[in-house]
Parts: sequence; structure tokens; C-alpha cells
Amino acid sequence: MQGLQGDVADTQAGKDLLQAVIKQQRPLLTAAVLLGLLATLGLIGQWLALAWLLSEVILPAERWQLAMAYPCLLMFLLALVLRAGAAWGQEHCACRASLAVREKLRLRLLHLWREGPAWQISGLSAADWACQWSDNVESMDGYVARYWPQQYLALLSPLVIVLLIAWLNWLMALILLLAAPLIPLFMVLVGLGAEQINRRHQLERQRLAGHFLNRVKQLRLLRRLGAVAQSSQQIADKSERYRDLLMATLKVAFLSSAVLELFASVAVASVAIYIGFVLFGAIDWGPAASISLFSGLIILLLAPEYFQPIRQFAQSYHDRAAALAAAVQLAPWLARLEQADMPAQRQPGSALQLTDLITGYPEQKVRQSPVTLSLPKGQCLLLTGPSGSGKTTALKTLAGLLPAKAGGFFWPIDYEDMVYLPQQPWLKPGSWADNLRLYAPDASEAQIHSVLGQLGLAPLLAEQAEGLATPLNPADTALSGGQLQRLMLARALLAPAAVLLLDEPSARLDQQSKGLVLAVLAERKKTQWLLIASHDPAMHQLADQHCYFGCLEPGEAPL
Repeated sequence: MQGLQGDVADTQAGKDLLQAVIKQQRPLLTAAVLLGLLATLGLIGQWLALAWLLSEVILPAERWQLAMAYPCLLMFLLALVLRAGAAWGQEHCACRASLAVREKLRLRLLHLWREGPAWQISGLSAADWACQWSDNVESMDGYVARYWPQQYLALLSPLVIVLLIAWLNWLMALILLLAAPLIPLFMVLVGLGAEQINRRHQLERQRLAGHFLNRVKQLRLLRRLGAVAQSSQQIADKSERYRDLLMATLKVAFLSSAVLELFASVAVASVAIYIGFVLFGAIDWGPAASISLFSGLIILLLAPEYFQPIRQFAQSYHDRAAALAAAVQLAPWLARLEQADMPAQRQPGSALQLTDLITGYPEQKVRQSPVTLSLPKGQCLLLTGPSGSGKTTALKTLAGLLPAKAGGFFWPIDYEDMVYLPQQPWLKPGSWADNLRLYAPDASEAQIHSVLGQLGLAPLLAEQAEGLATPLNPADTALSGGQLQRLMLARALLAPAAVLLLDEPSARLDQQSKGLVLAVLAERKKTQWLLIASHDPAMHQLADQHCYFGCLEPGEAPL
């Protein structure tokens, strides 16, 4: 029961998200519907001109009345231009609305950096996150650009056509009206489980992507363990399960199309048979007397067009199921972003202001006393305390990567003007220069050599065969932990930032290297804010202010 209630709640959250994205683009989508209706009127004008041309100019046995052909041809061309222009406008408005929706969703997802990379990683793998950002957002395209306008056109366009047919012959209109409700009824019965199938399809796709990415990352370990064949078989099994779900989705789509085509074909055939027998004089009951060659041609030409909007709606019906399945997965993330209480972090001044600040992850209890201080530019704030007391968490909060649990803090600069050096150094595929210029693309070679020399890395660079162009392989680097730590610090020092947030910058360093790092940071402190989280007692000589993080005892309230 709880699982069923959870599914209902998730589905409702997905529907709320779809309604919200449609509300933002309602003017464009409304214009798309009106233009689609105008295209239907252009279509009717085309067939009226063609039917008049056939019945009054071409088919009569007497001499062709060519003088009447020119107005018909002109009307046909004008209606053709109107229909083409309206169809283009409909597509343009719908595509613009879809593009705007997807762009806003991706921007909102990108704003999850405010919740912090650690929170993201705890929820999804890199492959899952890529599926959310690309595939799930892209699933909104069909819903916004095709399904939403077409659900109204599937009602309005056939209504306009059937009213014209009813004016010509009420029996033909009645046949079409009886066939129309049967189509969506049987389509719903066929596609009753389409939403669940799509949700399973998207979930399985994310799992397969995550599983494959994990195996690729651990390929070297799998080779050492001799488990490559077993892992390949697991991927093959998961791929086969994904294929089965994909084929189940296609089966529902084909069955729905078959139902529509069956009823549409029967209705159009009934209309054609009746009109044919009336024109041959074999039927004289009902409103047969009102059928002329012109009206019969109009009805025959418009009967298939009566089902065309419904057919297009059926083709886009599964776009809704795919979008709803994607929205169910996107909704919790976007809701979490809306709930993130991020105060205005910038205010005029020359100092970092902390006011009763308490940091921590949203799901954790408060184990820290509130912090209040003012840090002017040119000073260093040192965060110390035992492991697990929250130093790194506080540093991430001040870097704008996590929301504060209570209190607030205010920077006189933008977040773009700060650099955060995490505790674990990392490289990207590329050369020395590529890695060092990551935060400073315009850094010159002279600047790079200067920073590397200050950190004692000049001899190491001299050993590289290609200098700064020497490739750095993240998976197989010959650098020691201390060398890698200093290389990452050099990357941060090259950035033209007003704030340096450093997490354990002296970790894995020997005494000589540590002395070089302290000297460089002491020089940088004169012109930048320094915020350092460290266990190293040597860092105390840099500190102008000291913030100690000591865990509270269980049950003890923060000060």
C-alpha cells in the first residue's frame, strides 16, 4: 500500500511539473493551437477549390468552362499558401516553447551546484546525472512541441470539418461522429500501462548507463581479477532486459496506431460506399437527395482529414507518457532546489561576514556551535578541529556549494571570483598546461613557470620531455602525492581570484615542500582572502583568525 501511495504521489509530482512548464510557455503554445486551426481552414479551402474545379469545370460532359478554372486555381493557391504558412508558424511557436522549456530545466538542474557536489553524488551516479540532464530533459520536447498543442487540435480541427460536412449531409457527419469517440477509448485501453512501461524504460536506461560507466572505470581492476568475461555477460544481460522494455514500449505504440487506423479506415470506407451508391442512384433513403457531385467530393476529400488531427495526436500520445516518466524523476530534484534556503550571499563591504552560521548537510543533525565573525581582505581564517567535525562542510558552505543550516554569511564579491581547492587532488586528461590553466585559461607560460618555481616544482617540470606539453594521465601518473598536491595548489594560485578556499593544502607534503607552500600563502594573504581547513599546526602561523570546530555531545544544544 505504501508503495502504491508513493507511486501515486510521484506521478502527481510529475504531472505538477508538466503543468508548471506548460504554464510558463502558454502564450506561445496557445498561438501554436490557433495557427494549427488556421492551417485546418486553409486545408478546407484547398479541398473546396479542388472539388469545385472537378465538379464544375473538369468532369461535366459539356465543354469545359475554363473561365471558371482561374478563380478556383487562385483560391487553391491562396489556401495552399495559408495552410503552409500557418503550419510553419505552428511548428515555429511550438519548437520555441519546447526549446525554452528544456533550456530552463537544464539551467535549474545546473543550479544544483548550490546544493553541493557531495549531495549530487550521493543521489545519482555520473551516468544517472547525465541521463537526467540530457535524456530526461529532452523527453519534454515531444510533450511540449507536439502533444500539448495537438490535444486541442484533435478536438477543434475535426469539429470544424464535421460541422461543414453536417451542413452538406447530416448522415455522413453522424457516421464520423460515432467513429471518433471509439478511437481514443480503445487507444486508452491498449495503452493503459504505457506510463508504467515508460517509467521502467527510463529507470532501466539509467541503471544500464551507470552499470556500464562503472565497469569502464574499473576495467583495469576487472582485468587483474579476471572478471572481464563475467562483467561483459552482466552488461549483455542488462542490455537484453533494456531491449525487452524498449520492444514493449514499441508494441504499445504500434497497437495504438493499429486501433486508430482500423476505425478510421472503416469510417472513411462507410462514407465512400454510401456516397458512391447515392451517386449511382442505388440508395435514395436518408439525406441522399442532398448529395451532389460537388458535396460528395467535398465529403470524400474531408473524411480522411477529419481523422488526421486524431492520428497526429495518437502519434504524440506516447510523448506524454515519456515526458511524465521523465518528470517523475526530475520533480524531486527540482523540488529540492526550490526548498534550498540560500540567503542573498553578497552585500557591499570589504569583509566576509558570518552571523550565527551553522553548517552541515540537510539530512544531518546539528553538531556544531554557531559562528559569528568578520574577515577583512588580506586576512586568513583557519578552520581546525578533529576529523568529522565539519571543517570541509563549512568550507563548502562558504564556497557556495552547500546551503547553510542556520544563520547566514555575506561575501562582498561574487562566487565566480573565488577558487576552491578540495582535499583530494584530481587531474583531467591533458597536458601539464591544460591542467594548470583550468582556472586561468589566459595564464602565460612565464606565469606558470613562476608559480611552479615558488612551489618547488621547477625541477620536476624540467624532467618532463615535452615541458608543459607533457601529457598527464589521471589513471597512471608518476607524480607522488605531495607533488600532485602542489600541482593542484599551483592551479589554484594561477587563477585571478579574490578568495582562495583551501582544504588541507599541506597534506602529504614533506617539511621542505611545506615551507615553500607556507611562504607562497603568506605572500598571497596580503592581497587575497585565505580560508584554510587544516589539521597541520604549521598553518597557525598564517592565521589571523581561528575557528575551532568541536563536535557537540549528543543531546547538547548548540551555543
